[in-house]
Amino acid sequence: MSNINIDRELFGKYYKALCYYAWDMVKDTDVAEDLVQDAFTAYWNHRDEVANEEQSIKAFLYSSIRNAVFNRSRHQKVVDKYFSRLGLTELEEADYDRKIITAEFYAELNRILSTLPTGCRQVFHLSYMEELSNQQVADELHISINTVKTQKQRALKVIRQNLNPEFMVLFLTLYFC
Repeated sequence: MSNINIDRELFGKYYKALCYYAWDMVKDTDVAEDLVQDAFTAYWNHRDEVANEEQSIKAFLYSSIRNAVFNRSRHQKVVDKYFSRLGLTELEEADYDRKIITAEFYAELNRILSTLPTGCRQVFHLSYMEELSNQQVADELHISINTVKTQKQRALKVIRQNLNPEFMVLFLTLYFC
């Protein structure tokens, strides 16, 4: 397999998670996408210096984004205000680790949700992401409350069967606590 095919595969696999990771720090979608594209460009330019293992490449990409945010924070007022509100000059290392895990969790959850039928996906989104009650979801989608309950059960079953066990505690914490 050529480098280009491998790089396309890596791009497809990590792009969304990396965008979420960058966005979580800069709160600007366009800037986040630029940072991710820059990280992939940096990888492409330095791929001979990075171990040819997926974990090493992934670590390089996340580190590139983190370093780019550090650099932006030193030069950009908006990011400086964001950091000052937190009372930090740079995010703490543990916070970056949490952001990586969260980004990968949401990418995995979105991958699983994309396999659900449209109606089931809509019910899940409205119920768990928009935090609407079963009755509100039923009213919004013009379906019965029993259909809402059934669709939620189906979605949760698919998630339970397909979600990486490492993410299950995070899923339960985010959506049921």
